[in-house]
Amino acid sequence: MDTPKHKLDPSVPWTVCLGLLLSIFLSALYLLRPDFISHLQHRTTDAIVANAGDPEPTGQVVVVEIDEAALATWGQWPWPRHRMASLLNTLSEMGARSIALAFIMAEADRTSLLPLQDHDALLAETLSGGPFVLGYKLQFDEVPGEQEACFLHPLKLVQVQKATNGEATAGLHRAQGAICNVDRLARAAPHSGFLNGLPDADGLMRRLPLMIQYEQAIHPNLVLAALLPTVHGAAVILHRHVASHSTLTVGAHTIPIDQKGNLQIPFTSRRSKLLHVPAGQVLAGQVETTVFKDRVVLVGLSAAGLASAFPTPGHGRYSTVEIHAQAVETILSGQYIHRHTGMLLAEILLSLLAVGLFSLCIARCEFAITTVIGALGIITCWWSAQLLFNSRQMLLSPLLPSVSILSAGLLLMLFKYWMRQRRARLGMQDALILMRSSQQELSAIIKTIPDIVFRLDPQGRITFISPAVIRYQQMPETLIGKHILDLVVPEDRPRANHLINERRTGQRATADLEIRLMLSSDDPPLDGKDRYFNISAEGIYTQKAPNERSFAGTQGIAKDITQRKHLENQLEQSKKMEAIGTLAAGVAHDLNNILSGLVTYPELLLLDLPDDDPMREKIETIRHSGQRAAEIVQDMLMIARRNVANHGIVKLNDIVTAYLRSPEYDNLARNHPNITMNSELAGDLLHVKGSALHISKLIMNLVGNAVEAMPARGNIRIRTLNRYLDEDFEGFERIPEGEYVVLRIADEGVGLAPDECRRIFEPFYSKKRMGRSGSGLGMTIVWNTVKDHGGFVDIHSKEGEGTQFDIYLPATREEENPIPKRVVLQDYTGTERVLVVDDSAEQRTIATRMLGKLCYQVVSAANGEEAVSYMQIHEVDLLVLDMVMPPGIDGLETYRRILRIHPEQKAIIASGYAPSERVQAMRELGAGEYLHKPYTLEKIGLAVRRELDKNKSTQIPP
Repeated sequence: MDTPKHKLDPSVPWTVCLGLLLSIFLSALYLLRPDFISHLQHRTTDAIVANAGDPEPTGQVVVVEIDEAALATWGQWPWPRHRMASLLNTLSEMGARSIALAFIMAEADRTSLLPLQDHDALLAETLSGGPFVLGYKLQFDEVPGEQEACFLHPLKLVQVQKATNGEATAGLHRAQGAICNVDRLARAAPHSGFLNGLPDADGLMRRLPLMIQYEQAIHPNLVLAALLPTVHGAAVILHRHVASHSTLTVGAHTIPIDQKGNLQIPFTSRRSKLLHVPAGQVLAGQVETTVFKDRVVLVGLSAAGLASAFPTPGHGRYSTVEIHAQAVETILSGQYIHRHTGMLLAEILLSLLAVGLFSLCIARCEFAITTVIGALGIITCWWSAQLLFNSRQMLLSPLLPSVSILSAGLLLMLFKYWMRQRRARLGMQDALILMRSSQQELSAIIKTIPDIVFRLDPQGRITFISPAVIRYQQMPETLIGKHILDLVVPEDRPRANHLINERRTGQRATADLEIRLMLSSDDPPLDGKDRYFNISAEGIYTQKAPNERSFAGTQGIAKDITQRKHLENQLEQSKKMEAIGTLAAGVAHDLNNILSGLVTYPELLLLDLPDDDPMREKIETIRHSGQRAAEIVQDMLMIARRNVANHGIVKLNDIVTAYLRSPEYDNLARNHPNITMNSELAGDLLHVKGSALHISKLIMNLVGNAVEAMPARGNIRIRTLNRYLDEDFEGFERIPEGEYVVLRIADEGVGLAPDECRRIFEPFYSKKRMGRSGSGLGMTIVWNTVKDHGGFVDIHSKEGEGTQFDIYLPATREEENPIPKRVVLQDYTGTERVLVVDDSAEQRTIATRMLGKLCYQVVSAANGEEAVSYMQIHEVDLLVLDMVMPPGIDGLETYRRILRIHPEQKAIIASGYAPSERVQAMRELGAGEYLHKPYTLEKIGLAVRRELDKNKSTQIPP
């Protein structure tokens, strides 16, 4: 029997061929070199050169700058020629090997007093006696008319290797004219060279031409001319090669140049790192002789307005003299950039090889692996190019291979995706044939299932329902097209909205959802036509990775549990009634009778026993146990809504702190070591009226529930804060306007569903497992305690993210200790007039009394309109403005109207809310401090004093 051979994927050769064709196209485009390709190529090679770093200067090149300081000391440019002669003589006497002037002296010296003094003659004499090189410029446009003859120094190529076709100088730039120095100076100098540069198309200076042809002669650049005095007449040899780089040999220096005679300069820094010496210091004799000894010196202009500056790849601007000095440094250091024609061919071959291998990888591997390989290929190209340049100064551009890999990746992955989609469509057609053949078998199986099987479209409309629905007096065909929620009892629809039309699959899908459906049968349900069903459903997707587009609908099953629900309700109700009856009939009577002796008699015995009696400690234990049992009776009575709390002035922070130090909390912490507790207690917390005992029980129940909600580990946060509500707040319940002390307990547990939040305070309602912990009474005790204290509850919970309980207790400004506290008021008292504007009479009274106690003259207004009317005929030093004052104008509008009457009126803002855009607008108008309610004496006193003392020499620090 023959072993089947592995069948080659037909898309592989197509993918490789398409990749090679793309690479050939990109290579052709690369050879044609349009502008955008040239721009990218320059940026790529610039990056390679820049990453190589700056080599240390050789120390053989010095730039002498004629800068602003020199002009300020020695006169404006142009200098008299005798001063130039003095500068050049100084440089020559200090032992410079070559001195090049990177500027042109095209006119005669006008400062000469002929015939007594000829400065041009003096400078000419200086030039004739030293290693000086003059600069000039060549012109490439047609020069109109006859041009004056220039005396230039052509380059003597003592040996020229001819190219295969044409002359060796073919391809060099050809000039049409020249801008020269004064003839007397040009003839006196032993050497001269042109100053022309060659910016690229993007405006950056990367190269200089070392030779240009003019009037049938080859003329040197100032760089090349500056080297001639250092080689003592050595031969200058030009080597030209077809399809390769050329070289120019000057003495011991072999300089690589391109076919047009250009030298590429490695600009990497924002500023030239060569030694710069101001010309003024040279003239003043402030420079050591060793600075110029045996060095090449370039003299040029750097003063603003006189020197031309050119942008370079190193993101810096170099002057003309700095560019030529950098070129001389490049030649002397030998740090050339080698970029010959053969590298272009290497880049094309590398691109073809990389794309061929990458195309094979795309055809064989999946997306993630292909992406990683492509990224590694691009990184390898750049790393190799950088390594080659760092080691051999050979500039190989990674642009073409990188772009080819990237383009091939995008195009070939799209092609591969299209091929897979095409094969998938063919496979789907085969699957449809198999599905039709099995449809009849599936229908026969579904008919035998007693539960209702259904299927929904993405919008929740019924597309299939099993024949089991007939028993509920519904025909399947009459339900097709109806929305599934139309069958759900209206009270259960919010809970079932996202759970019946389920988008989740696997373990996260909906399971055992109990809802009521409006279906009836021959067996009537408990409450009319509605019946209880247990729903399990999961989403259907058209591909393995679910997403919004691939969601095809929902499938599920509904099991009738009406009878079971009836039995469960009866059992639950009987247990509740039994427990309530036991509590009402037995606990209040019998337990109180027993506790009477346990609490009363120990008190009597303790009165008769001396302090050192050994029995005293045992009787104290009995009394303490009786008191704890009495607390339990208090909880039972609270469930019956009997107000047993002894309300007094208490500090909520002290209650929280006492609980965290109690034996109950220590026991809870030992049993749950993975639970951490964080507390954040407000330092200026107001007091509340209430029972410290019952508030402590409230905290204990909420913390216990939070611990039970985090079976593994988590963090519980307890926080206290003051909060003032300017208007009613809609939360779990409506909380009216007023001053409150808020107790916040938050956990990171399993959270509560919306229906669980509504029922959490019902007696005996509990999410805890029977027999494990809790009786279902704790939250009822919490609710009744809050209501007995005149407070309110707000709940924030989300399944899987935790629960936060906010307990709002009315705040009081009564002191726990009737003895007033001693307060130092000298830092924030005053006698100025203050107007308090607030719509709350209580808040006006509080602020008025506090400021009056601080010796201020205080008046008040009940709303913004009343305040504006008052200010029309009165003046005050400061306004205390409430921000929210419904239904009239708010604090911002009130302040705007008052500013029209008193443009420089000072004000501070008071509010129970966080700062808003209107608060910011009010501050922009000139209002100062933002005072957060509720008030305390120090807060309002300091805020008023700081605002009144603004623009004074002495202010109270915030």
